[in-house]
Amino acid sequence: MKNRPLDAYYQCERRELIPFIPRLGTRLIDIGCGEGAFALMLKREMGYTEAWGMELDDKAARIAATRLDRVIQGDVVQTLDELPDGYFDLICMNDLLEHLMWPEEFLVRVRAKLSPNGRIFCSIPNIRQYRLLWNLLQYQDFEYTDSGLLDRTHIRFFTRRTFISLLTRAGYEPVSVVGSSTTNRKSLKFRILNALTLWRSEDMRHVQFYIQAKAA
Repeated sequence: MKNRPLDAYYQCERRELIPFIPRLGTRLIDIGCGEGAFALMLKREMGYTEAWGMELDDKAARIAATRLDRVIQGDVVQTLDELPDGYFDLICMNDLLEHLMWPEEFLVRVRAKLSPNGRIFCSIPNIRQYRLLWNLLQYQDFEYTDSGLLDRTHIRFFTRRTFISLLTRAGYEPVSVVGSSTTNRKSLKFRILNALTLWRSEDMRHVQFYIQAKAA
């Protein structure tokens, strides 16, 4: 997860996610859609014919409404019931769940919005990323920032294991879990932390995880 200005979050296509997005069905929604660039890209390039969005920011939602078939503006927790049940073949939640007070409860409610063969797709930050842990252990540094892993608006933190556990409790079955990394395994910091954990730290290389799941 790179540090980006706030406007870039709203505007970003997230093209790097395309290889991990399932091609199934016709209807999708991007929860936390920003200005709608990501959902519009999926509609144009992946066979979806109907793209919805949900967005808290009023300005971004108004722009998204010019691009998508329908956009619901407001707090996603409070407006989720405005979505039809059993409707969406794909529900995307990119860098969203870490901003919610009760992500498990939200995922339970989202499940009702999936079509019978629908899936959710989430990208989540990895709190076990080795640079973050190195700064914590070596320098006692856990300072929040304007964006990135320690974005000051993050109120929940996940590792690969804890997020999969959350999905299971919420009634989902993971279909795929892929780590996103720019880390070289030869990095001295990574090798030191890997050795300290008896070489069980491959997941520390990853800044984010991309997860596909279906209703269990």
